[in-house]
Amino acid sequence: MKKIEVKLAFLSIFFVFCFLPGNSPLELIKFSKTPSSLIKVNASLPPLPPQPKKKIDFPPQITAESALLQDFDSGQVLFAKNEEKKLSPASLTKIMTAVVALEEMGKEKIIILPKMEYYGQIVGLREGESWRVKDLLYGLLVMSGNDVAYALANSYPGGREAFVNQMNQKATALGMVSSHFVNPCGRYHLQHYSTADDLSRLIFYVWQNDFFKEIVKTNQGNICDVTGNACYQIYSTNELLGVFPGILGIKTGWTPEAGECFISFWEKNHRHLISIILNSENRFLDTQNLLAWGAVNFNYQSIKSIDFLSLFRLESN
Repeated sequence: MKKIEVKLAFLSIFFVFCFLPGNSPLELIKFSKTPSSLIKVNASLPPLPPQPKKKIDFPPQITAESALLQDFDSGQVLFAKNEEKKLSPASLTKIMTAVVALEEMGKEKIIILPKMEYYGQIVGLREGESWRVKDLLYGLLVMSGNDVAYALANSYPGGREAFVNQMNQKATALGMVSSHFVNPCGRYHLQHYSTADDLSRLIFYVWQNDFFKEIVKTNQGNICDVTGNACYQIYSTNELLGVFPGILGIKTGWTPEAGECFISFWEKNHRHLISIILNSENRFLDTQNLLAWGAVNFNYQSIKSIDFLSLFRLESN
């Protein structure tokens, strides 16, 4: 007990001594009495895109079960309806098919067509023909050929299963957390689904590819294999190309279960809109109504870039 009392007495004397005027270690720290000085920094920043601001709050007239209208430059959503609902994307699937074919196979790769599968919309390719991937992609995206989708997937190292697995891996990488693919063409399956929100992520990604943009704005033409002996006429399933001003593509889709689907990219007066329609009664009319609503119902206001003129630093005395 005495030892404890001695220790406590010693500690008390120690703390009193340390904090007596003139003995405190805190008094040895020297603080600056003047404010920090400013250093000017010249920062050249890119201008921010104009931000859409709604004029009147009334909804567009559309029949689609799910829809999304998005400003491409700012990323701002202008209209959304059930945008997170999982639905069959039908042939909108072929956009992801094209991404995997381009990135994993390369557009100059030549493939010899395996045994062909014909389902729904086809170009008419035949087994044994030799094709460059880039030419097949016109048949895939312009004419929406299911036979092209199957030919690409079946020619992939590891076959169709590996190709579809790569589609799902790419979807995960792009943050398409509510999407899952079972086949490369969009044939209906309960486990084959996506959402308008996920598909917008895919469009923002793929629209960076100039070759993709070149394909989807094509209205009609001919594609030939590497020998030039097998040629096929293709025409776009996008009925708004060359009809509705400003439409630059992208892709249609339809099955009895999925209904009418359509993704479009619209450009006019330096404004760029993405429209996504899923399970519609009239995809092209819905798209026109949605784009027209977006075009007239929003003002675009410029936002000044943040002016980083100075940073602070401590200056010793």
